[in-house]
Amino acid sequence: MSFRTFARRAAIYSLVLLFGGFPISVALANSLMLIVVLLWVLSLDGTDLREFLRSSWANPVVRPALALALLIVLASFWSPASWAEIGGYYKKYVKFLLLPVFIFLLARREDRAHCWTAFGLALLFTLVSTWLNVWFQLPWSRTYNQGFGADHTVFKDHISQGIMMSLFTVLCAHWAIKATPNWKKVLCWLVAGLAAVSILVLTQGRTGYLSLLLATVVFSLAVLWRRPQMLLGVVLVGAMALMSAYTLSPQFQHRTNLAWQEAQNHSAGTVTSIGARIEVWRFMVRQTDFDNAKLMGAGTASYPVLARSYFKDPKFCDAICPHPHNQFILFYFEQGLPGFVLILWFMGTIVRQGLRYRSTHRALMLAFVSIMLTSNMTHSSLWLSTESHFFILMTALLMASAGRRPPPPAAQVSPA
Repeated sequence: MSFRTFARRAAIYSLVLLFGGFPISVALANSLMLIVVLLWVLSLDGTDLREFLRSSWANPVVRPALALALLIVLASFWSPASWAEIGGYYKKYVKFLLLPVFIFLLARREDRAHCWTAFGLALLFTLVSTWLNVWFQLPWSRTYNQGFGADHTVFKDHISQGIMMSLFTVLCAHWAIKATPNWKKVLCWLVAGLAAVSILVLTQGRTGYLSLLLATVVFSLAVLWRRPQMLLGVVLVGAMALMSAYTLSPQFQHRTNLAWQEAQNHSAGTVTSIGARIEVWRFMVRQTDFDNAKLMGAGTASYPVLARSYFKDPKFCDAICPHPHNQFILFYFEQGLPGFVLILWFMGTIVRQGLRYRSTHRALMLAFVSIMLTSNMTHSSLWLSTESHFFILMTALLMASAGRRPPPPAAQVSPA
């Protein structure tokens, strides 16, 4: 085995570890990401580089990703932020530039299967830990409370765990539909049910509630749209399960009612989750009330600078000055209309590619986009570390087969 082949395989194995590591640790994910890129660079020669450029440009999701990265750099030159603050934004959005590398390394179906397995094992470990945390204090859990009716988030925060567990739920449903032995089907459906219950009952993330609801609805529609009677049955069962969860889960009931109360009674003098987001909308409307800001935005990393001068209350500013809790607002505010259009183009390419696949794979991709839409409407998910890892890496995994024609049966595939 040549050194280049060894480096390429090592990069792919490191990428598999990355899919198992990012749901658990940001530091581990960043280290593995750096290792993947370094090993990939060491494995390149002139032929590989040309193949990388050709195949990357052929993948439909790469173009909006690179265009968005380029726009973020260009918008730096009219930003009021310091270059140190702008550099921090570059670190957050650099994964758009790494997306073609991940897609290129995931060309083989076997490697993509290993990544799915690694991600599934990481979420299965998170799920088991979440349930065990109800009765036992786990040393690796970030929450220190037992019993039902409390938040049992294990790693990072309840928002990131909620959106990743939502995808894991529909992923288990996807595996259940494809499984051939009945015991595997039952096992996958059981895990999917436990994952859904863990979101609604054992965590407090309303983004997770919305992501799970929209993802399961989209997944069911995509799979059963040709079987309306079965689809109606699934909708009725799902509605009954949701009502039962609302009735039996104090956490779900309290967080849902609180969101409605915060929306009705919000004010600029009271810091609440929903109220803060409403005030961000008002701030955006006033700040972009001139043509240039509407068209090209205020510049990369400009939001925290301008928000600090607008929100005078320190407690209010601590909540919403770092980021607006809405990625679409953040792109529109800083990169203007082009940034908003590019993120929609980015998501639209995943939808368009998903429509070309068979029912279960199509359903999985559309459910993923619905989670991305929900999360980015309620949080700055492509700006935050764990959530951006999740969306960029899963986009690479889902889109890696796009634009690739299957080789003839007798074709020999090079290990590189």
